[in-house]
Amino acid sequence: MSTVDSEYVEIDEGAIAALGRNWGIVMFLGVFSLIVGIIAVAWPGKTILVVAWLLAIWLIVSGVFQIIRGFSRGLSGGMRALLFISGILSLILGLFALGGAFQAAEILAIFIGIAFLFRGFATLFLSAEQKEGRGWNIFSGIVMLIGGFVVLVWPAITLPVLAWVIGIWLIVGGLFEIYAAFKLRSLAKAA
Repeated sequence: MSTVDSEYVEIDEGAIAALGRNWGIVMFLGVFSLIVGIIAVAWPGKTILVVAWLLAIWLIVSGVFQIIRGFSRGLSGGMRALLFISGILSLILGLFALGGAFQAAEILAIFIGIAFLFRGFATLFLSAEQKEGRGWNIFSGIVMLIGGFVVLVWPAITLPVLAWVIGIWLIVGGLFEIYAAFKLRSLAKAA
């Protein structure tokens, strides 16, 4: 056994060696996160556009696969109809989003706003069932609901802010991953 800090943690030498051999992967992820974060902060408008186009492509691809899946054997009539309807709607939204940058950003805002609303409601429902952390769940659920409404009502303002927040989060996370990679490498050498 090797100890990092004998007072707190004992780590198996094999685990340290395995992590140390893969420190490059952690370093790559850290550098990649850092670069993507800097791009998102430096060019939030272009970041939104790229993410919106990727969403459009995803909607088209997933729509095609949902329609194909609707022809599968063993599906109930309701499931088959649901797959066809959701597949066609995904195709229409994806093609609409490919029609221009504004449409793509609008659809991205709608998806983000609806996701925030669903997360907010889910968190509020969770707070009704769980006593532990109920206050924080109610608070975060309300914040997510407000965030969802704000994104849906003012997408032109909120999308660039979200790009900045995500960019800063990626920068900070990337720096921590780079630091962790160096620590893993030094721990592996010490093992």
